[in-house]
Amino acid sequence: MKLIAAVFVLLVLYLVQKNLYRNRWSRNLTITLKFNKGFIECGEEAELTEQIFNDKFLPLPVLHIKFAVDRSFLFQDMENSVVTDYYHRNDVFSIMGHQKVTRKHKFQGTKRGFYRIEGANILVRDFFLTASFAKSISSDTAIYVFPEKLDMDPLSLVYQGILGEIAARKSLLYDNLTFRGIRDYQSFDPYRSINWKASAKASNLKVNVYDYTMDAEVRILINLDTDSMIKTDRLLEDSIALASTAARKFLMDNVRVSLLTNGEDSMSHEMVAVSAGADLSHGVTIDKYLSRIESSRGKDAFLALLDDELKMAELHVLYFIISPYHKNDLMERLDRMEKKGLSVNMIVPYYDRIGYQPERPYISGWEVSIYED
Repeated sequence: MKLIAAVFVLLVLYLVQKNLYRNRWSRNLTITLKFNKGFIECGEEAELTEQIFNDKFLPLPVLHIKFAVDRSFLFQDMENSVVTDYYHRNDVFSIMGHQKVTRKHKFQGTKRGFYRIEGANILVRDFFLTASFAKSISSDTAIYVFPEKLDMDPLSLVYQGILGEIAARKSLLYDNLTFRGIRDYQSFDPYRSINWKASAKASNLKVNVYDYTMDAEVRILINLDTDSMIKTDRLLEDSIALASTAARKFLMDNVRVSLLTNGEDSMSHEMVAVSAGADLSHGVTIDKYLSRIESSRGKDAFLALLDDELKMAELHVLYFIISPYHKNDLMERLDRMEKKGLSVNMIVPYYDRIGYQPERPYISGWEVSIYED
């Protein structure tokens, strides 16, 4: 009789607690996933924090949080995880009533990109571990992994040449809309600045004086298209990394930088275009756009960009062009830019096993290993 009573009591307890968990397990339960940084450099470490707050009396003896992140994230703690196309985590917690638990996971970002955790699946077991209850939660946490920064020593002559040209052009670029006055002609003055009417009146040469135009600007153009048939991703990733490295380097030397590419932004689905800026925070803006590139609009879109630059022919702009593709249709446009007096420097990423011989004075090669490092 006592045994029957005990079984009856146990059955009642089981049914009551099961009903209690079914109706109340998710009440006042807050779960957040959050990266501790908004962006990191490729290869840098960051933390992903899981925080659970069970703000009710009912304990949660077993709580699973299941979510997925990109497989390029290298976590120090690989327990309770499965790696397929994504890195799947299944973290288990035991939470008492009115308790907050925080768990931090260190990881290394190894690949350029913009990564989100858009949600997670929650599974809770009742007190007797016989029944399960589940739901999905949303999340808006995201992190940028910026392009790798490369050693630009092989391009030091190109870089110093651009800086030298910027210095030389500063004294030659004038704003014809901002007239400042008239003075006597000096031997270094360009003939186009001579004011012939004032010179005739004064019986000696006079020149117009203008305010300087806007500062010289380096415009980085990236063509994310290649005529290579093998492992194109490595050439294109190095092209993006070169652009990121060059932009950061120019900004550190107080040079205005803008950027155009036929690469498509994964958020806006438009071709990436970043207007000119000169402070170091502009480098963060550029890297964010470069991190979000997932595809290319193709060669023709890049040729159209060059056609637009030819039409504008902005003399204060110095072009730093990165393109694994270097066939005649592209080279003809660059030759025309040179003939118009525009400053053109082109970098051609190429595979070491294939080789490349620059065919123009304004071209330099950038060797990329065809094998993984």
